Amino acid sequence: MEKKDGGNISHWQLHHLEVPENQIEEFWNHFPELKEDKIKPIIFTGSVVDDPTGRWKPGFHMRSSYIISFDRKTGIVETLNTMYKLDMKTEGMDTFPDLGNGVLKIFY
Repeated sequence: MEKKDGGNISHWQLHHLEVPENQIEEFWNHFPELKEDKIKPIIFTGSVVDDPTGRWKPGFHMRSSYIISFDRKTGIVETLNTMYKLDMKTEGMDTFPDLGNGVLKIFY
């Protein structure tokens, strides 16, 4: 499956979600693509620079789905649905700090 290009994101922040240890296996069973590398649930928020899909306008704030892979050298992030390019110079400059599970209460 080829994923859509979510465009470029700046002023972003990772959000490390807390899943109780007794539920992490259930999380991985629900998202088997994360189990191989034992990736725990992480999402990101940030400001849209451009979005080829047209879902977001430049300057909009967005929240991703679960991150499957993140290459810090290239800034390429793959989520369950989309590929994004993060501006690595703006990491941690989002309006939100790492909110942990609190970020799940943000809806757009």
